[in-house]
Amino acid sequence: MAKTAFYIGPSGSGKTSSIRTMNPETTVIINAIGKDLPWRGSAKQYQLIKTKGEKPNVEWESGNMVINSHAKAVLAWLSFINDKMPHITDVVIDDNTFITSLELLRRKDEKSFDKFNDIADNFINIATKAKTMRDDIVVHLLHHTRVDGDGILEDKQVRAASFGKFVDNNLQTQEAQFTIVFRAEKEVDSSSKNINYVFYTRDASSTTKTPFGMFEEEKIPNDMKYVSDTIRCYYSEENC
Repeated sequence: MAKTAFYIGPSGSGKTSSIRTMNPETTVIINAIGKDLPWRGSAKQYQLIKTKGEKPNVEWESGNMVINSHAKAVLAWLSFINDKMPHITDVVIDDNTFITSLELLRRKDEKSFDKFNDIADNFINIATKAKTMRDDIVVHLLHHTRVDGDGILEDKQVRAASFGKFVDNNLQTQEAQFTIVFRAEKEVDSSSKNINYVFYTRDASSTTKTPFGMFEEEKIPNDMKYVSDTIRCYYSEENC
């Protein structure tokens, strides 16, 4: 069973930039909206996957990135990576939010509530598929946030962005699908005035959570490789 990590944070909080530390030779990015990756040389590191052969005997030829926001296509790619790309040990879905929001836009003229049921099902299906991939894989899902409460009359709570109460009622909370949830944040250093990008591993004002003892620190570097390595060490009980 693969391990999954859910990263929540607003746009610009460093979720995508954390991929920069990953090894492109063992990583695949499912890029929902085809945005450029935000570090020097990324276009050479991550190129579209090319395949050879015809169905049902399609094989991987080259590349390590997919551009697609359709949930069924994402599920098919996860299966392909699992079965046809044995060298891949990390999969990043960036940005998982758009798989939901673009589905809603594509079906905006539908009057039925079926589309909301489908959106909830799509989220659960992707999360479930990720968990059932090979044991050596870690799947990283990046997602935007919303803020509930005003901090005055109600406590503020940062959580994964959703698309209406109907979806929320079906999912309860999106974070419930995951054991590991990070909150991405950018913070200004009071002494140097530099902007630091971090991941919170636990936080009373958000839905952030990590297993007991996985991380000693409340804040860790904006470094996906460090996260991936730590997850593997934790579950293998090795001294890494």
